[in-house]
Amino acid sequence: MSSMLLTTILALNISSGNLQHQQCNFQLQHDLSMTPQQLTLSSGGTELWRIDQHGQFWLQQQAQPTTPAQRAQLMQYREGVYQQGQSTVRIVVEAMDLAYSAVDQVLTELTGRPLAQHKAMQSAMQKVDDARSRIISEQGDILVIRGSQFDALDEAFGPEFEAAIEEVVKSSMGSIFWQLGKAFFSGEGNFEQRMEAFGERMEKFGEELEASMNLQAAALEQRGDALCEQIQQLTLLEQSLISELPQLAPYALFQQDAQAMRH
Repeated sequence: MSSMLLTTILALNISSGNLQHQQCNFQLQHDLSMTPQQLTLSSGGTELWRIDQHGQFWLQQQAQPTTPAQRAQLMQYREGVYQQGQSTVRIVVEAMDLAYSAVDQVLTELTGRPLAQHKAMQSAMQKVDDARSRIISEQGDILVIRGSQFDALDEAFGPEFEAAIEEVVKSSMGSIFWQLGKAFFSGEGNFEQRMEAFGERMEKFGEELEASMNLQAAALEQRGDALCEQIQQLTLLEQSLISELPQLAPYALFQQDAQAMRH
C-alpha cells in the first residue's frame, strides 16, 4: 500500500518540472518566445531583447553593434535555447502523463473507480494541467515558456490539491473495507489464507506499479541528465557572450554553479 502512494508522489514530484540540478540551473523570470529563426525575451508584453535569424542582437528594440564572430555565437545560442526549450517541454509533458497514469491506477485499485470519477481529485489534476498550459504553449514551431507564470504551478499543488488528496484517502477507506469484507466472505481457504491472499494481491499491484513508474521515471531522469549537459554548454556560451556583450548580463537565462563548474 505504501509503495503505491510513494510511487504516485514520485510521479507528481517529477511533473512539477523542476529544472534545477546540482550542476545546472535554468531560471526564467520573464517570458521566452522562440522559433527556429528568432528568440525573444519579454516582460509584461514589452520586449527586453531579441536575437533574429541573422544573429543580430536587439536590446529593447534597438539593434546592438556586433561583429561577425559575435553574431555566429548569438545564432548558436539562439538555436541551443530553442532545442533545449523543446526538450524541456517534452519531458514536462511526459512527466505529467506519468503522474496522471499513476494516480489513475492507484485510485482504480483502491476504490474501484478511475480518476475521472473522483471529481475533487480530477479537478485538482486539471488545475495542475491548466497551470502547465499557462506556463508552456506551442503553436506550430512557436514555443513560449512564461517564467512569469511559474507560480501558477505552486498554486495548483496548494491547499486545494492537498484537500483533494485527503478526500480521496477518506473515500477510499470504505472501498478498502469493502474489499476486505469481500475477501473475508469469498475465495478459497480459511480466513487467514484469504486475508493473506488479499494482502499479496495488493502488494503485487504496488510492486508492479512501482516498477513500471520507476522504469519510466528513470528514462525521464536520464533524458533530464542529458538536458542538464546541454544547459551547462549553453551556460558557458552565454557567459562568453556576456563577456563581449555585457548588456545581456541582466537578462541571462542560465545561472552558473561555480562549484559544479570547477569539477
